[in-house]
Amino acid sequence: MKPIRDYSRLFTRGLIGVWLLAVALPLVVSLLLGQPAGGIPLAGVVLWFVLLRAARWLSPPVRADAFMRRGKYTEALALCDQALAARDEGAWMGARRLIWLNRRTSALLGAGRAGEALVSALDALEVSADPETLGNCAMALVRLNRYDEAIAAARLALALSRERSVVGNAALALALLARGLPAEAEALARAGLEDATSLLPFVRPEHYALCLVALCRALRTQNAPAVLVTDPGTGETSERPDAAPAAPSRPLAGAGAAGRSAQAARYLDQLRDAGRGSPYLHAIALLEEADTLAEAAGGEERVFSLLAEAHRLAPEYALWFVAQPATFDRLRADERLAPYLSASAARIEVERGAVPNAELVELELANARGAARPRPAPQSSREAMLVLVATLAGTFALLLIWAYRFFIAGV
Repeated sequence: MKPIRDYSRLFTRGLIGVWLLAVALPLVVSLLLGQPAGGIPLAGVVLWFVLLRAARWLSPPVRADAFMRRGKYTEALALCDQALAARDEGAWMGARRLIWLNRRTSALLGAGRAGEALVSALDALEVSADPETLGNCAMALVRLNRYDEAIAAARLALALSRERSVVGNAALALALLARGLPAEAEALARAGLEDATSLLPFVRPEHYALCLVALCRALRTQNAPAVLVTDPGTGETSERPDAAPAAPSRPLAGAGAAGRSAQAARYLDQLRDAGRGSPYLHAIALLEEADTLAEAAGGEERVFSLLAEAHRLAPEYALWFVAQPATFDRLRADERLAPYLSASAARIEVERGAVPNAELVELELANARGAARPRPAPQSSREAMLVLVATLAGTFALLLIWAYRFFIAGV
């Protein structure tokens, strides 16, 4: 397939040509002749707006985002790879390449290829050390069970964004859950969820869903008794305490274990709603439901049915989820869970051998601290944006003159 190139200059020239022929020429001729021509010049305006909308629908970035919203990460990844494969004249360069690198990182995480996602995130970090890029890096590290590095990257993303990075909050909350700090994870997940809710539909649905996941697990973990957990990253065993209720940014309705359980159930319902239309997000919701049911005796058949369905929809995420320290505690000795745990350990071992080591990641983060900025460099074509604004302004000006001439002044 032919690589996708940066066609912003071609788009700019085509935009000017279509506007002159479809909008400016009919309206100006109608004004010069003093004839409204039955409103036919307006058809050119409608045609021009339709073409603009069609161009947006057909643009590779919008198509890639649409694929990811529907959980089609393999198709989105193919578009990203095509765009980044372009070389020489017309290739995506500099900061404008960043949008494809960040999109590719999200697609790789959705496809369950966390190791490649980390490589892509580090490539993006060299272009721009901004909150989104650092947050993506942190999320890739979480999926590789490299929690200390993930915490460092997520904290830097939050520092740059004044604690308003949704992906940064989600990654840090998940990492702190693995470290046995559910109260802190709850506060972070609540902050991320509040921002995600206010920014929908501009937030990636995966980040919104993972904030809900972290919040559900944090609430449930605080209700559970202390248990011994093994960190899959280091192999160390420690006691996870029965933490006190978190101190979130706003007062909670309800108190104690009953209040947290009710809240967790509500957030699980929201997670189910978020999973509609995307197999990957649906798998996330199924796993959260399975983990909830696993806390009580007697529902093992339903738990493993949900787990099998989630593994079918998103195998890599399912394997990562079951191996987290705070999940499926009561069923750790169940022989039906053993194949998932073994496959998860094998997956992590393979990933670790093919991704940058801790020293390289630490070096990249150190460099990012020196060059960090709260916002990425402009990623759009300045020339194309100026032409688009000028043609829109010209269209409305000509329409006002035309309407005044024939319908208001009546001359």
